[in-house]
Amino acid sequence: MKLFHNFFTKFIVTLGDAVLGTSYLKVLKVWNNYDRLSEEALEKIQQENLTKILNHTIQTVPFYHFLKNKEINLSDFPILTKEILREEKEQLVSNLYSVEKLHKNFSSGSSGVQSYSYIEKKFKFYLQGVQTHWYMWSGYKIGDPVLQFGMSPNRVFPKNLKDVFYNVHYLNSFALDETKLLEVAKVLKRKNIKYIIGYPSAINQFAEVLIKHQLNYKIEGVISLGDKLFPHFRKNFNDGFINPIIIDTYGCAEGILMASTFDLDYYYIMSPKVVIEIVDDYGNPVPDGELGHVLVTSLTSFAMPLIRYKLGDLAIKLPKNKYPKNRSFNYPLLEKIVGRETDVVLTPNGKTLIVHSFTGIVEYYPQIKQFKILQEVRESIVFEYITDEFFTFTPTVLEDIKSKINALTDASLTIEFKNVDFIKPTPSGKPQIIESKLNSIH
Repeated sequence: MKLFHNFFTKFIVTLGDAVLGTSYLKVLKVWNNYDRLSEEALEKIQQENLTKILNHTIQTVPFYHFLKNKEINLSDFPILTKEILREEKEQLVSNLYSVEKLHKNFSSGSSGVQSYSYIEKKFKFYLQGVQTHWYMWSGYKIGDPVLQFGMSPNRVFPKNLKDVFYNVHYLNSFALDETKLLEVAKVLKRKNIKYIIGYPSAINQFAEVLIKHQLNYKIEGVISLGDKLFPHFRKNFNDGFINPIIIDTYGCAEGILMASTFDLDYYYIMSPKVVIEIVDDYGNPVPDGELGHVLVTSLTSFAMPLIRYKLGDLAIKLPKNKYPKNRSFNYPLLEKIVGRETDVVLTPNGKTLIVHSFTGIVEYYPQIKQFKILQEVRESIVFEYITDEFFTFTPTVLEDIKSKINALTDASLTIEFKNVDFIKPTPSGKPQIIESKLNSIH
C-alpha cells in the first residue's frame, strides 16, 4: 500500500508540474545535485546568482534607481528593514511584474513587527521543493505519512487536497491540550506515521505528553520550522520519539529558506540561493565567530528582490578553520542562531498558547504594527499594541482579536488591551512577543 501511495503521489506531482507550469520535482533534483558539489563549485554558483539578482534589481526596481549605471557590490546596497518594507513595498517591486498578479506573503510577525512581501505565485512551489529537500535529509520520501503541526485555523482547498495527496495528517497548533495530544498519539500508530513536521514548541508539548504517559513512539525524522529549537526540546524529542533524525530549519515567512541542520550542530547555509551577512549595529561586517545581526539576500526573489534584509535575528558564522572535515555537505556553516526561548501563555483550563497562536491571528490586521502579550497571573493577559499610521484603526479590530483569542481559550482569560507608543525589545535587540512572569509552565 505504501509503495502504491508513493508511486501515486509522484504521478500526481509530475502531472501537477505539467499542468501548472511549476518545477517542484525539478527543484528537488537541482538541490540533490547541489548536495554533491564541492565548496568551490557552490561558491561559484552563489556568485553568479548574486550578480544576476543585483543587476536585475538596479535595472528594474524603482527603490534602487540611485544605483543605476554604477559598478556595485552587495555592500553598496542599503540595509532593508521591516519598516522600509512596509512603507516602500510598491517601490520595491520590479517593474517587470504587476503587483495584482503577485502573491502577498505575510511575515509571521514573530519579531513583533509585521511586514509582507510579494512573490510570484509559482514561486511557492519552488519553496515547497526546497523544504522537501530538507525533509528528505531525514529519510522522508514523497508520499510517506506525516504528522504536521501547523497554524491554519481552517484547512480548506487547496491545502486540504494537498494533505490527501501528500499523506499529511494536519494538526492545528493554536491551542493544544493533553486530551487532544493523547488522541494524536493513537493516530501515530494507526497510520504508521514516522515523520513529524512543524513548530518545535508544539511538537515539544506532544513529546512531553508521550513521555508523561509512557507512550514513547519511534519516529524516523522530526523537522522543526518556524520557532527556535531549544536543547530541552531536542532532549524531549529524543526521549519521546526514540532518537529520530532531527532537522532544524531556518527561514522567514517572506519566502526565504536560509539554512538547516543535518549531521552537525551547525546550520548548512543554502548558498546557491541565499547570501547571509553578519554585521554589527552600524552595518559593518563582523569576523566569523562573532555575534552580529543577520542580513539576508535572496537570490531567487525577482518579483520583489530582498537585498540585505534585516530579519531582527542575531547569529554567528562558524570560522572556516573550525569546519568539520567529515561534514556531509560543502555548504558554508552558521555556528549558532541566537534567540530567546519561546514563552507561552497558560490558561486556567490547562491550555497552552504559543507565539504563533497570537501571530496567526494578528497577521490579518495590518492596523496593528507591533504587539506584545504580558502574563503575570494565569487568569489574565495584557495585550499591548502599537497602531500603524498607514491603516485606519477602529475598535472592531480589538473586538475581532478578542473574539478569536476567546475561541482558542474557551473564554477562560481576561484580556486587557493597552495602546502604547513603544514596546521595549529584549537585550538581544529583538522584540519579544510573549513575556510571562509565571514561575512554571506546568
